[in-house]
Amino acid sequence: MGKPSKNLAVRDLYEPPSVQTPAQAFEERISHELVVALVGPVGSGVSTAARDLHDILSQEYKYKVRPIIKLSEIISAEARRVLIEKIERAPLDKYITTMQTIGNDLRKKFGGSYLVEKAVEEIAKFRKENGGCSDNGVPLVGRRAYILDSIKNLEELRLLRFLYGKTLLVVGVFAPDQIRKDRLQTLGADPESVRKIMDRDQSEVATFGQNTRKLFIESDLFICNDKKPEELKRKLRRYLELVFDVRVHTPTRSESAMYEAASAAAQSACMSRQVGASIISCTGELIAVGRNDVPRVGGGLYVEDDQFTVDDEARVIVDADNRCFKWGGRICHNEVTRNDIIKKIARKIFDADVLKKNKTTSDVVAILSGTDIDNLTEFSRSIHAEMEAILSVAREGKHSLVGATLYTSTYPCHNCARHIVAAGIRRVVYIEPYKKSLAIVLHSGTVTEDSTDRSRVIFSQYDGVAPRNYLRLFRPRLPRKQDGHLLHRGLEAAAPAYSEPLDSRTDYESKVIADLCSKEQSSCED
Repeated sequence: MGKPSKNLAVRDLYEPPSVQTPAQAFEERISHELVVALVGPVGSGVSTAARDLHDILSQEYKYKVRPIIKLSEIISAEARRVLIEKIERAPLDKYITTMQTIGNDLRKKFGGSYLVEKAVEEIAKFRKENGGCSDNGVPLVGRRAYILDSIKNLEELRLLRFLYGKTLLVVGVFAPDQIRKDRLQTLGADPESVRKIMDRDQSEVATFGQNTRKLFIESDLFICNDKKPEELKRKLRRYLELVFDVRVHTPTRSESAMYEAASAAAQSACMSRQVGASIISCTGELIAVGRNDVPRVGGGLYVEDDQFTVDDEARVIVDADNRCFKWGGRICHNEVTRNDIIKKIARKIFDADVLKKNKTTSDVVAILSGTDIDNLTEFSRSIHAEMEAILSVAREGKHSLVGATLYTSTYPCHNCARHIVAAGIRRVVYIEPYKKSLAIVLHSGTVTEDSTDRSRVIFSQYDGVAPRNYLRLFRPRLPRKQDGHLLHRGLEAAAPAYSEPLDSRTDYESKVIADLCSKEQSSCED
């Protein structure tokens, strides 16, 4: 089998075998395409990031990049399908609200991923028109990229990940609330309407609404866009250099610390959510990790190994693990207790005979559901990750927490917040927002989200490579040196770390089997 053309499908490569292995042939059928989906709350600068990515990929990496697919333009083009003929672009706050409503109506009518389905249609069209497939529809290797500005809910992300797999890069762009407010007002939004716009964008109750809050945490890269435009482009350029493995980059302190926190979270058996935390001293040293889980006698938390213990007579004691998923009815005690409180309140109201006729305790329970009672976190058996990290320092007695930074996968609750302040920790970095937390409300005198305020403990969002991509991006795929010298790789031909085969698994299996049969037959003839 001679070296195959890059423009041939696997099923067209059934020639007699040669020294080239099947794996080598398959490597030439790896897609170099990239699909970049941006996500971020309104006013964070997502469109600016999209333009920067377009410029870097096209000018420096020599990708053929389709003009940015703006989902807002799809909304405008398809508004007629929900009986909207004209959209007024001024004033800005009314325009944004109108676009949010139309987007919701389109999703409600055609499905939650409708806008992204239209984007997929544009991607397929561009690929076909720009050498992405042969006349008979066989996909071809090529440096093509598509940028989506911007997706808004998890249904859209699920479709993109199913279609594009590892070639999909999700970039989350954010900025502090005050900066976003200022940007929107500078563009002409009414100050009184800005908060409503921001709240609706982040977490709308409607089934087919926006929900960037939940979507954002699924990003592959988090970028804080609160400085000069050059800083945003620098962060994007560093990320692409990691994706293409063309420069030596090592993790920042924040990236390493958040990876430690995420690794700790994976050990949690909590049935509600897995949370991890790490603490970095004021000198940059990792001094603690923690996760949310049930505490055990002697200090620390239960681990997988604790399900079997051995006594003094070498007898195995089974089920020494008292975590919730295997203890006390195997229930989430916080949720069950909280629901019991609601039922007791409903029963008292019913017994007081103050309800209208035909109303039952179930009606009262339904009314109380969704209130702040649902936000109670006091009845969990698990210690929170932040608290476990703090206590682990106390158990060892080797370090000071004064001036330290705590990294956590989820925004701390108000209970943890007060202990964080009391411990002397000066900064908290988190990925996932936590709506139940009243940290700022109850501790506004000591906790702030203003990164410039040095008089209080600063809570800020994480900026860097997502922990799930830590090992993939920071472990080089290619040699870094040749003859003792650092290798310099050009950007124009570099292949992305995130890639997918162009053909199906069964095509590749058939090719391997066909080559195998051919080799065995040739051996018999010899």
